[in-house]
Amino acid sequence: MKYWLAIWVLLLCLLPPAQGQSIPWLSDSANRQILCDEFARASLYGLDEHDYAYKTIIAIHANVGRIDSAAIERELTNAAIAFYADIAYGSVENRVSYDGISYQPRSTHVRDSIVAAIAEGRLADLAGRLEPHNQVYAEFKKRLALLERHKNRLVPPISSNLLDSTNRPLLERFYQLGFTDTLDYAADEDTLRNTLRIAQRTFEMMEDGKLRPGVLEELNIPVEKRLYELRHALNTWRWLNSIQQEQKVIVVDIPAANLFYLHKDSVLFYTRCIVGKANTPTTPLISQVHEVILFPYWNVPHDIAVRELLPAIKDAPLDYLEYGNYQVLDKTGKVLDPATIKWQQLNKGNFPYRLRQLFGCDNSLGIIKLNFFSPYSTYLHDTPNKSYFLFNGRYFSHGCIRVENIDSLAAMLEPGLHPFLENAPARVCELASDKGQLIFPLKQKVPLFILYEVAWPDNKSEIRFYDDVYNKVK
Repeated sequence: MKYWLAIWVLLLCLLPPAQGQSIPWLSDSANRQILCDEFARASLYGLDEHDYAYKTIIAIHANVGRIDSAAIERELTNAAIAFYADIAYGSVENRVSYDGISYQPRSTHVRDSIVAAIAEGRLADLAGRLEPHNQVYAEFKKRLALLERHKNRLVPPISSNLLDSTNRPLLERFYQLGFTDTLDYAADEDTLRNTLRIAQRTFEMMEDGKLRPGVLEELNIPVEKRLYELRHALNTWRWLNSIQQEQKVIVVDIPAANLFYLHKDSVLFYTRCIVGKANTPTTPLISQVHEVILFPYWNVPHDIAVRELLPAIKDAPLDYLEYGNYQVLDKTGKVLDPATIKWQQLNKGNFPYRLRQLFGCDNSLGIIKLNFFSPYSTYLHDTPNKSYFLFNGRYFSHGCIRVENIDSLAAMLEPGLHPFLENAPARVCELASDKGQLIFPLKQKVPLFILYEVAWPDNKSEIRFYDDVYNKVK
């Protein structure tokens, strides 16, 4: 039976793809049961079983009503293709405001994979073969399984900051979120403090073992919301996995304020970032890095020029501009003599100039800028102020992304930078003055994904829950 079934299915695959072309499930109860079992486990893959012929499967199992076998075959086939495509490539829309590459995974082989798995008697293994095979994905599934285990457990909000066994809601929440394997109502204070440190690390907080208000707030976030964050991020990672199998990609996550440089199943580079403040947010987008600029100018955005720099310039125009290494340009780009400008008459509504900071180690962009098209005038760049990278919540910029160790990333993108970057820091600053701005077009553009995922990996591939700094996840 299986031999002829496999031949029939393979013959179907030789036909041109058509809506309604189906795989025989009703006559193959073993594979139909495997498919139904996989759909029932959808939540462990970050998917929803209700998306895959749910009502029809319930009706089949209950043997309710008359069966239109052809329609059911088509529905189950379409559900199977959708399910395994979601396993391979993810099932959610990315939260981006601009998509400059419109990447679509090459998903045409999914149907062929189902047919081949049936022919080989390996349908039960298909999900495992199609899903990503890297450590981050495995960690996502592990964290998801922990939360799915106790998602229906009713846990009251934690209102007490006592760190002892009398704080029952705290013990219940530790257990529900997977920070403890067992629910121990007699746990001593040292054990609870160590568990709290695990929770603080997961929330990217100071691991002091103190039940502070911010920690309570994170612990009290409903598990349903945590599951939503995990499912969305897991499916985003699946989608990213598809493109990184084909080419190298840069991925920045805003809540995590970190950057990954990925290829195949490997992390080629990781570093911390500084992203936009809540009132000057970084905009999620998809683009391509097309050039590296060494010793860049900083063309000061108009809002920053009139709101932040102009009041300080008015106090001592020539001294401020000279100290900050700024030039004043008119609308045509001509450099002006700042001594000829009546600064006291200028204001937010009357500022017909542009400010440009010259290259050098004191430049606000540092010594390196990675350029990509963005309708929001954002880019990746260096910074002379390295101390901000030491914070857990690195939300300090006006919207651009400051990248720690950007010199290492730039050298990986463009090997021609090595002769400049191998010099000592003082010598690099001298080169900036000698050489001026240098532009290195990349031979191959590198896809860049600036995303907004609250659940995201850290540098050890551990999944953490970061601050929803822009309140995007409802």
